[in-house]
Amino acid sequence: MNSALADVEKFLAQTPPFDLLDPALRHRAATAIEATYRRKGTALLEIGDSNATLYLLRRGAVEAHDRHGNLVGRYGEGESFGVQSLLTGKPVRSRITLIEDGLIWSMPQVAFDALRAASSEFDTHYIRSLEERLIAGVQAKPKNSSGHELFMTPMGELLRHPLVVVTTDTTIAEAAGVMSEHAVSSLLVNEGDSVRGIVTDRDLRNRVLAQGRDPAQSVREIMTTDPVTLDASRPVLEGIIAMAGRGIHHLPLTRDGRVVGMLTTRDVMTLQTRHPLYLAAQIQKAGSIEDLASICAEVPRLFELLLASGMRAEQIPKVLTTINDAVMRRLIGLAQQQLGPAPAPFAWLVFGSQARAEQSIKTDQDNGLVYADDAPANADAWFASMARIVCDGLNGCGYPYCPGKIMAITDAWRQPLSGWLDHFRKWSTVPDPEAVLRISIFFDLRAVDGEHALAAQISRALGECGARRDKGAFISALARQAASYDVPLGFFRRFVVASQGENRETLDVKASGLLPLTDLVRVRALEAGITVPSTQERIAQMLDMNRLSHTDADRLAGAHILLTGLRVRLHAEQMRRGEKPDNHLDPREISHSEREALREAFLVIREAQQGLLLDFPR
Repeated sequence: MNSALADVEKFLAQTPPFDLLDPALRHRAATAIEATYRRKGTALLEIGDSNATLYLLRRGAVEAHDRHGNLVGRYGEGESFGVQSLLTGKPVRSRITLIEDGLIWSMPQVAFDALRAASSEFDTHYIRSLEERLIAGVQAKPKNSSGHELFMTPMGELLRHPLVVVTTDTTIAEAAGVMSEHAVSSLLVNEGDSVRGIVTDRDLRNRVLAQGRDPAQSVREIMTTDPVTLDASRPVLEGIIAMAGRGIHHLPLTRDGRVVGMLTTRDVMTLQTRHPLYLAAQIQKAGSIEDLASICAEVPRLFELLLASGMRAEQIPKVLTTINDAVMRRLIGLAQQQLGPAPAPFAWLVFGSQARAEQSIKTDQDNGLVYADDAPANADAWFASMARIVCDGLNGCGYPYCPGKIMAITDAWRQPLSGWLDHFRKWSTVPDPEAVLRISIFFDLRAVDGEHALAAQISRALGECGARRDKGAFISALARQAASYDVPLGFFRRFVVASQGENRETLDVKASGLLPLTDLVRVRALEAGITVPSTQERIAQMLDMNRLSHTDADRLAGAHILLTGLRVRLHAEQMRRGEKPDNHLDPREISHSEREALREAFLVIREAQQGLLLDFPR
């Protein structure tokens, strides 16, 4: 192969979607490419042109302008242009101009079509809509999963202890000592590199102690020979069936033909006790804060198992929020057992991510309390005591105190209904953007327990704040805040990552993506008088009210799903490595298709921010 062709293939191997092609197809693509140098200012495509060529920028950069001269896109090294007209056969819709000297690779349509026909992945990259690309970025199931239930979890995910191995010459007494030393209930018995059998604690009881066998004998006398094995990638349900059908309690698991661990019936029972429904039932039965804390200690493992089980990553925050809600309700019940019945109707409120049902694995408290205006004079003292029990209990269960003191133990956030309504009336006329920023969390609000009618009245006041422009100075400040976040995309759609420090080469998927997206959807929802807290529900209601087009709704919803899923998977991977979860994603650690989808999500956010600035100018 000549060096020029080799260089083309090497570049294509690193460039989506050519990286999806097998080597033979990539070689075919490379031979079909022609290279042309053009000077800065050259118009490569004009509006109305017919186009039968795929263009790929090897070096340089181009801009696309519509018929009114508006900039509609910039493309840099490794990016294609002319695709829409090539796929549809319709005239070119944008003028494509080089903004610096460039090397352009071109591929004729016949070669492009042949590659699409030969590779469905290559074809899909070009024909998927923006919305499909965004959503598909997080809908791929984990490699070893095959369903949406915990019992479809790959058995290898349950292995928690290293495999302990003895030889056929090991004595029974020595084997018992090894089991005790490693706190395991079974041993693998090898002869050289070959598996000969397993020895379990039941074997020691039934075949040694019960029969008075000499402990100096070899384990080959008591082991189970030729044990049943299953691949570690197979679902837990398959292991349960294998063990139940044979009346065994230990199942060796293999990878690539080598035993890597031992699944036990205890492991399976542990999985069952980490099922969300089981945890929720146990929470309701908890008789003390200590019991609750013990149950909540299982939540991080539940987080990992939910993702490994095949549940879509963006669905997991809803499960985690459900668990948090159940813990709160049980703590409220325990407080009432200690203090007696409440002196007046009340509702326990949550704000922010818990109100939106968008919590991740590490979250602090954001809560408040509202009670009826006709409560007796000493009611606040009772509610203050309840708030202290609940907030202290949440902290003990792994939900830390809010650093900003947005909790029901703070007097300002434990108010009669009239006090909360006064809050919203004042906030509706706040002209100070900094003050508005501090209170924006309260505009995601939901009742977890108590009289939901009290929370509904607060929600109506919230809606009036946003829908009435004459009393909505705060909404302009909220809009400008949502539009002020820096989206981490550079001039040619390259990611802008941290350049120094411990988070070097990463981007903050929460601060740069989820926060601005959540904020801008909140502004649009408040403007429409929509008071549901969930981001996805807000988008759906705005679509129903014709406040969003189908295209814009799909793009916003898809971006939110993608960012949520990437964040969940990032946290799971960090926990697997024993690290404290944060939001710093290294774009190099996700697939090419996910990187492309992430770029599109950031573009959706940037466009929505620009729309806010047009509607809410300074």
